[in-house]
Amino acid sequence: MTDSERFEIDFSEAKKIPADLSNTRITEPRAARRLENIWGFSAPTGHNNASGPCALGTILHFYGIGWNHLPKEQDGRPVNDPFIEEVIRWSTTPNLLSGSLGTSPGMMLQSLHKAELCANWYAGNPPERTMQLVEHEIKLGQPVIVVIGHAPSGHPLLLEWQVAFQIKANTIRTKHCAGSNAEKLWTIDEFLKSLQMDLPQLSGSVITVQKE
Repeated sequence: MTDSERFEIDFSEAKKIPADLSNTRITEPRAARRLENIWGFSAPTGHNNASGPCALGTILHFYGIGWNHLPKEQDGRPVNDPFIEEVIRWSTTPNLLSGSLGTSPGMMLQSLHKAELCANWYAGNPPERTMQLVEHEIKLGQPVIVVIGHAPSGHPLLLEWQVAFQIKANTIRTKHCAGSNAEKLWTIDEFLKSLQMDLPQLSGSVITVQKE
């Protein structure tokens, strides 16, 4: 997967953002302050293309989903490497054999549904609508999984799964897998630019997640 022509994704599950964002809600809003304490997980040693499992781990832990047999930190949080390695085993991610993304949107959805979470993938929408959706979800206390593009326009895809969890003023924060509980602070303009891809149908790829 060295260029967009080899980037094969089934876009049949990608949705358009509805005009009325209230139609995206199936549950009562969660306490938004919980998002301030969301914990991000990092890629275990020796694992490549692990941003998908790390994003899944961040979401599973946020919603209180995990495995009792895994070791815990003193505060009860699962120890990073065994937890993400179990996420990889359980979800069978990454599921792409090569390339920079590792885990396809379809496999992310399959894993979230396996955890009995309501998840929807939105892609190919205008940047403004995508931002409205992300802001809507975060205001409801729900983190949003996003596909971040790092490569300059016209270059091979260099993509990463991150979790957006906080918007303040003209900035947005995301969790990423580069280190323990690592965060990235973006301006809104930087964030929107990172969501735009040379592959138009992949642009604005975000996955909303709710616990029924």
